[in-house]
Amino acid sequence: MENYAIHWFRRDLRISGNMALAQSWKDFDGKVLGFFCFDKKFLSRSDFSINRFQLFLNRLKELKLELQASGGDLLVLDVDPEEAFQELFKSLDHLPKLITFNRDYEPFARERDQNLTVLFQQFGIEVKTYRDHLIIEPHELSKDGKNDEGYQVFTPFSRKWNRLMELKDFAQRIRLQKQGLTLLKEQSQNNFRPLFNLTWKNLFKDKKTLPEDSLETYILKNHQKVSIEIPDVSAKSLYRSLESFKNKIEDYRHARDIPSLLGTSRFSLYLKNGSLTTSQIIQFLNLSPYEKAITSSQKFLSEIIWREFYYHILFRHPRIENESFNTKYRDIKWENDTFLFEAWKNGMTGFPIVDAGMRELKQTGWMHNRVRMIVASFLTKDLLIDWKWGEAYFMETLLDGDLAPNNGGWQWAASTGCDPQPYFRIFNPWSQSLKFDPEGSYIKKYIPELKDVPAKNLHEPLTVKNYPRPIVDHSMQRLKALKLYNAKN
Repeated sequence: MENYAIHWFRRDLRISGNMALAQSWKDFDGKVLGFFCFDKKFLSRSDFSINRFQLFLNRLKELKLELQASGGDLLVLDVDPEEAFQELFKSLDHLPKLITFNRDYEPFARERDQNLTVLFQQFGIEVKTYRDHLIIEPHELSKDGKNDEGYQVFTPFSRKWNRLMELKDFAQRIRLQKQGLTLLKEQSQNNFRPLFNLTWKNLFKDKKTLPEDSLETYILKNHQKVSIEIPDVSAKSLYRSLESFKNKIEDYRHARDIPSLLGTSRFSLYLKNGSLTTSQIIQFLNLSPYEKAITSSQKFLSEIIWREFYYHILFRHPRIENESFNTKYRDIKWENDTFLFEAWKNGMTGFPIVDAGMRELKQTGWMHNRVRMIVASFLTKDLLIDWKWGEAYFMETLLDGDLAPNNGGWQWAASTGCDPQPYFRIFNPWSQSLKFDPEGSYIKKYIPELKDVPAKNLHEPLTVKNYPRPIVDHSMQRLKALKLYNAKN
């Protein structure tokens, strides 16, 4: 009986640059198989997104095709992980020597992985886990090497992150992606190497019967509920996205805040499901972690570091999934007006920049980063609605909804998180739209009722047929917000 390995895919849906898969491939001479199972606890979350799940399913299908084109295979079971693996092990002619998976840092995932590791070991199977979607893991970055609560302010965290990346062992994590990017480029051209030499049908006791593969069923059933156009997640599209952003990264520093310019990367769509990873992006764009000048490249890199920062915070403080990081703001007396919340969700607040952002989200599953900050500030400090309501709605609607950065971003805007904007800094939606959409290009794209309104009139209360008057007075709401926060100081 030949030894072989199984790689358990979760949020690392790619062959290229997948170091756990690559190591198994090397150790077992190409005899490694892919496995995926649908986790019912994840699918039943209150903030589950049908649209984001479809994006995930589409990428999972692409991964299966890529593995099969490379001589391998992916088995997909519609069973919770523990039951799925036990069912699988009973069906196999002989058990794998090794199971690998890439580490996750969310509270639920950490508990799941601990339980499954015990299960694998009970079956006498070796388990190896790898770093993947973070470049530097939480246990590797702490204050003075102590096992403490870690950095809670971004700037010193970023400095430490950059210093570590100057070290050979950490820098190597980026350089190792060079080969993976070459492989991705080949895949994007429909050129697949014969990497693997084992398929699932070789391993089952009954060679004619495989456990049900539910992927196509899931794709078809879920697609019936999808409300937006789902972006392409083929290898061709992934590689094109890298090339496209490389051509405009020099303008990133100035274009990133202008929603009409489409100056951001949109890589977060791929980072969520692991079809691309941050180390690949840094390698492809040739970013220098220790560059001192504030260039467009360095500004973009800082956004990647912010993502890592929020994951480090979530890892060390898992309670923030359900409460404010700053405990003194845990029990703010939010007004939580459901009528105002529905107006915000539907882009009918009478504040054009806010409404454009919310309509963009509803129509596309995406929202420009600057506008995300504007609408989050508006919900919490103009409408006085709990940030957790907004966080949950974003997770329900965003194609790139990701627990750590979404939670971090909302708590930043609400001034309840770590290193947040000060509570007394309250975005004025009128001045924000004037500054970042002066010609109204973004506003008019998503609010056709305003297409004939002169640009200069879009940044102040206006009266237009079929478009609402402002549902609150910003000046008055600002004072109420200050009073609300001051009551906790």
